[in-house]
Amino acid sequence: MSLEPRSYAPAETVPFDAADLPARPAHRRTLLVRPEFFDVRYRINPHMGGRVDRTRATAQWHALREIYGGHGEVCVLDPAALAPAVGDLARDGGDREYTDESEAAVDGSDQATNEAASSVPSASSVSASPASPAAFPDLVFCANHGVGAAEGESVVLASMATAERAGEPAYLAAWCHEQGYDVRRLPDGIAFEGTGDAIWHPGKRLLWGGYGLRTDRRAYDALAAELDVPILELELSNPYYYHLDVCFAPLDAETVLIQPDAFTETSQTRIASVFDRVLRAPAHESIEGLACNCHSIDGETVVLGAGTPETTAAVADAGFEVREVATDEFLKAGGSVRCLTLTLP
Repeated sequence: MSLEPRSYAPAETVPFDAADLPARPAHRRTLLVRPEFFDVRYRINPHMGGRVDRTRATAQWHALREIYGGHGEVCVLDPAALAPAVGDLARDGGDREYTDESEAAVDGSDQATNEAASSVPSASSVSASPASPAAFPDLVFCANHGVGAAEGESVVLASMATAERAGEPAYLAAWCHEQGYDVRRLPDGIAFEGTGDAIWHPGKRLLWGGYGLRTDRRAYDALAAELDVPILELELSNPYYYHLDVCFAPLDAETVLIQPDAFTETSQTRIASVFDRVLRAPAHESIEGLACNCHSIDGETVVLGAGTPETTAAVADAGFEVREVATDEFLKAGGSVRCLTLTLP
């Protein structure tokens, strides 16, 4: 089945059935970023706050890495070791230049949260030097740095909506260059926050694209052309669910876990029209434990943050094996399992 590579607005009629789309090979490579510099030093989403226990955060990261290691290849990006390559890439023109304004944003105010929740995001042009990993306490959340192609060693790089995180994708770009991946970019000035908002439909050449809070809706026509796939857009309307991956988790080709409060009514209708089973996480577990920020590794095993018993039971009752892992230190920054991982071809 051949389709024009374009995006479809939530209310737009879609001229295909997802089940009829071409198959997509599973991504079996998972990237994690060492949490050496993880901290909470600003506030760009409503979840952010609290003092990070670095020892506990590191232990939780290692436990997550161990789970993924049992299901495929795990790669680790070491920001400190990669910093020289990031600087070289910037000097050679392989990435954008940056200026240091990140530290000025470390005030914990709600203003940054409100700015991040703007309905018309644009890519930030200001951040700390990309060769200074200590300036990027959210660098550990690598899902936001890009999205892997349907097949072949290719990655579309993110362009972050907030100044505080604008230098982070340069680390993924440098790692990809070292690993032999082809690095692609969307047009300048369009915010796109990677797999945080662009999520592959299990087993199919189809992407779901969240927009409205971080990623610019205009990104998806460009992304569809880059990846040669159709994209189904979903509008996010609640700042507590600032990325698609904190409210929408495809578990297999027929099953999805969502938080309904994140979406407009039209977007909820679209989800229900594609998935046969729509599991709904309780609102309190979605806010307090980011229950939907889980990941179905292989269509059978779901890695889910600990402390969300109702969601865990619902996923298990649907026939999935659930692997719980503590992520409470990372919840202080508004991230959990899916935010911490980037799956790649």
